[in-house]
Amino acid sequence: MCGNEIYSRPITIKIEGAELSVCPSCAKHGERVVQPKPQRQKASSKPYFQQRTTPSKPASSRPYKEEESGMLVSDYHERIRLARQRMKLTQKEVSIQTKISTSELQSIETGKMRPPDRIVKILEKFFDIKLTEEVESYRPKDQKKGPAHQTLGDIVVIKKKKDEE
Repeated sequence: MCGNEIYSRPITIKIEGAELSVCPSCAKHGERVVQPKPQRQKASSKPYFQQRTTPSKPASSRPYKEEESGMLVSDYHERIRLARQRMKLTQKEVSIQTKISTSELQSIETGKMRPPDRIVKILEKFFDIKLTEEVESYRPKDQKKGPAHQTLGDIVVIKKKKDEE
């Protein structure tokens, strides 16, 4: 209301039926509005492809696991399109059965969009195809133990040793 920038958390007030976010000094001019916290939904019996698949912890806090190193194959869009054509289904029919939007499926089949992991799993299961491949992680034998990560110097030394042999 006063026109100044709000540097702290804005306060929501109600003045003559209108809700406004104002600075703490202007909050005294209206009635404070308490916003209820959103209620969490209870678990439902949704199909597997509609359930939330995000981990409870961020991925960065989880320790690295070798089995999570699957990468999307480069010809994923061709594999999906060929599998759909083999089953003699239209994009719309696949869209209805998998609950993936038609436009999303079109973008994936043309290669314009990289499908998120959730959709990759749905399509792999639906078409019974493999869209991910295991990638071998590179770990030098002489890498130092402890919290330090591999440096560019470690890689350069390894390549020099291979060139000398």
